[in-house]
Amino acid sequence: MGKSTRTWQLISLSLAVALIAALAELQRSRTARHPATSTLTTVISATNLEPLALSPSTRRVHERYSL
Repeated sequence: MGKSTRTWQLISLSLAVALIAALAELQRSRTARHPATSTLTTVISATNLEPLALSPSTRRVHERYSL
């Protein structure tokens, strides 16, 4: 009977460790997906946003003839 209790304790311990590891990984992936906004170091101006609104082919034509 003592051996059975010891087995269940080991199973419970391993499940607890796995749960803690999964929660730590979830927290790490959540912070990686949503970085803090205070780390933004560049300023985006309205003139830099214009090429982003164009399709890639339109952007190439615009770059070719804007020189």
